[in-house]
Amino acid sequence: VLSCTCVLLVYLIPMIYEVIVIGAGVEGSATGYYLTSRGTKNVLMLEQFDALHTRGSSHGGSRITRKAYDQPYYVKMMEEAFRLWSEIEQQSGKKLYHKTGILVFGDNNVESYKTSLQANNIPHKIMTGSEANREYNQQLQLPDDYLCIFEEYGGILRATIAVAAMQELFVRNGGQLLDCHKVTRLIPGPVVTIETNKGSFRAKKVIVTVGAWTNKLLETTGLTLPLKVIRTEVLYWSTSNPEAFSSSNFPTFFHARNEGDNIVEFYGLPIQEYPGLVKACFHTASEIYDPDKRDIDSPYSATSQIVSEFVQKHFKGLSNKPSIVEICMYTVT
Repeated sequence: VLSCTCVLLVYLIPMIYEVIVIGAGVEGSATGYYLTSRGTKNVLMLEQFDALHTRGSSHGGSRITRKAYDQPYYVKMMEEAFRLWSEIEQQSGKKLYHKTGILVFGDNNVESYKTSLQANNIPHKIMTGSEANREYNQQLQLPDDYLCIFEEYGGILRATIAVAAMQELFVRNGGQLLDCHKVTRLIPGPVVTIETNKGSFRAKKVIVTVGAWTNKLLETTGLTLPLKVIRTEVLYWSTSNPEAFSSSNFPTFFHARNEGDNIVEFYGLPIQEYPGLVKACFHTASEIYDPDKRDIDSPYSATSQIVSEFVQKHFKGLSNKPSIVEICMYTVT
């Protein structure tokens, strides 16, 4: 009888995880993967939505990756990032990176990109706008006096597949992933208690990687971080020449220019996610205060018209209205 009672008591004691990661976007999935790959046992990852949802910042078929940054420290970081993505490709067996090169173009703001690349010995090609127009004669119509820099390592990361790859490696390494588990409360202590809509969990350490939901979650602990959540529109434009804008024939791009006291920036990618559609977007966004009301409190802005004017001025054969508009959120300091 004593033996049976002891076994029952042990069974009723909740498991204490070594680490619980809250949030399974790209940051959380990477955190879980690297914890388990370095030998940490008993790691749980909790996600409030489906594991590969489209509500946050990590979804979609494409993201730009590049070494062309105007801050030298980012260039150094990207050297390591390219190596790490290659390792994840090898371990997962998934193709995540597609090399297209990136073309940075604009006015004298582009000088800082040239300086940064040169300081880090990153191969690149410098052109005028007219020279870039000749090289991409079916796609570009840039002002002749633009400064253009082509950096060959720029390309496309397949965002959702990258997140899926790290989640699969995390599970393969012994981690446990539970999606559709919304964390409703954190109770700090020597052992942290995490309450969710489907029960409670306990852990020695908790890592919060919930992006736009960070301060909403941390309210339960009395903490507030200096974070701002912004909502951006991701626009896709049809083309009359899909072959010219294929990822085999056209690079990703980034544009920067002065406009009064501000620097205006746009970015884009060749056809990747949707047949015949080029991604071109305004590199700015509007602040929102509740990520759960992303589409309710934030009506569509004038972004489409701003990007349309940019597209019509700089590219050949793209439509003047987006065919698809998607929403993404950034969390910044």
